[in-house]
Amino acid sequence: MLNSLQDKCNLFADNYQTLRKNFKWDYAMMHCLGALLYTNTGLPVNVQAIKQAKEIIKENTGLFSSFKETTFFPLAVLLSLDSEPEALFKRSFRIYGELKKEGFYGSPYLTLAAFSIAKQPYVIDSEPVVRRAKEFYDAMKKKHRFLTSTDDYGYAAMLSLTDLSVDQAIREMETCYEYLKDDFGASNVLQSLTHVLTLGEEAADIKCGRTKKIYDELSLKGCKLSKYKELASLGILVLITEDVDKITEEIKDVYQVLIEKKGFGRWSMTKHERAMYAAALVASEYITDMQKSSMTLTIANSLTSIVIAQETAMIIAASSAAGAAAASSSGSS
Repeated sequence: MLNSLQDKCNLFADNYQTLRKNFKWDYAMMHCLGALLYTNTGLPVNVQAIKQAKEIIKENTGLFSSFKETTFFPLAVLLSLDSEPEALFKRSFRIYGELKKEGFYGSPYLTLAAFSIAKQPYVIDSEPVVRRAKEFYDAMKKKHRFLTSTDDYGYAAMLSLTDLSVDQAIREMETCYEYLKDDFGASNVLQSLTHVLTLGEEAADIKCGRTKKIYDELSLKGCKLSKYKELASLGILVLITEDVDKITEEIKDVYQVLIEKKGFGRWSMTKHERAMYAAALVASEYITDMQKSSMTLTIANSLTSIVIAQETAMIIAASSAAGAAAASSSGSS
């Protein structure tokens, strides 16, 4: 394993323990996510900066704001990594309002979509980007009415920041969807994967062929990504390299290092989640080494958006299940 990847694994594990110690009341999955966000920037966790970012969110939102729901902690982490967290949050909050005005529903997913737009320094006027995000979302909804929902808001925002036309992107998504649905099943998770693949400039059959090959190789190497949760991560791997053997071997190596780390073992998380983190760490290494082209920056931003979206979906699902169980228990007592 490369020394830089070993260092990433060590920093990731250290950052996780720091967050676990200092933010005990947040979901364990959020500790992993926060650790990953810091690790991908090469930094140790700044606990005080995260606490200050949490206060910024509290002071600038109402009691029942979506910013204080599931995405509260990851947003605080993201803000803590910025040199001007309060200005960035206020910009995110303003864009959130613009997105709602355009027709999006308020939700934790929309807070992340707003942040992803606000974070881009080249977006001087956010209104055209917001309109494009709604056009992308409406086009997705038109093609897949029952699959497209609030968890696609982040992908609509991601695509709105590219040079792709809506029609061009939707055609590419549909082509990839048709290529892959027999292997991965027609689902919202597959749709998310096709959103990511749309960023790649290769022909759809080449991208989709590599998607299946990476998935199969990871499965053979014992670090399989779930078809039901972590599939979008596969899209990033497809976009950053053509060397399937090399990247899957590196993911396997990182996976095996993580499983020995406290908090990442068999009793702490599923093998699919561990594989997702291993893939994200390896992907961030590739992105760091790539030239800083506009597509590279898009992919880097997308990696963050994808991991956060997946974590948020898992946490919302866990929260819903816990709430249903509590309600059932209360009703039977």
